[in-house]
Amino acid sequence: MGAEERMGIAVGLTVGLAVGLLFVALLFRKKVLDCTFDERQERARGVAFKYGFFTLMGSIFLYGASELAVGRWCDALTGGCLCLAAGILVFAVICILKDAYLSLLERPRRIMTLFVLLSLVNLGLGALMAAHGKLVEDGVLTFRAVNLVMGIMTLVILIVYIVNFLLRSRETEEE
Repeated sequence: MGAEERMGIAVGLTVGLAVGLLFVALLFRKKVLDCTFDERQERARGVAFKYGFFTLMGSIFLYGASELAVGRWCDALTGGCLCLAAGILVFAVICILKDAYLSLLERPRRIMTLFVLLSLVNLGLGALMAAHGKLVEDGVLTFRAVNLVMGIMTLVILIVYIVNFLLRSRETEEE
């Protein structure tokens, strides 16, 4: 990878981070994201944070151990994102199962629409990189796989939310 390509990656990551932060700020301003949780939800989120953190630490350890055991199989950015995705996924699933994922004022339809959009965009970009054969270079998983990983993560969160919603609806109807 040449210096020009590295500079392009750095600029792309910086611009992407800035756009992402602006997008989240806009969601807070428009009250799409409103973090008002009751005491039960706060306790459940605390437990979920704990398990998400332990998952993050465990996955970092496993990533480091795998590098020692088999050699370099992915670049550092990809490895870090894989570890983050594991921790975020554990946190989200526990919150969803304990009904602490969405705040009291958030509208589920808006948030799930956002997750559908995130999943589609990331999976589309990941599929595009896979079609061009850029996910693996010289036997090493590249940062271009991160969109695919994040797309799968958001899709799993969306599926868990929908299944949990349907099961709770069925339980409510039976009562």
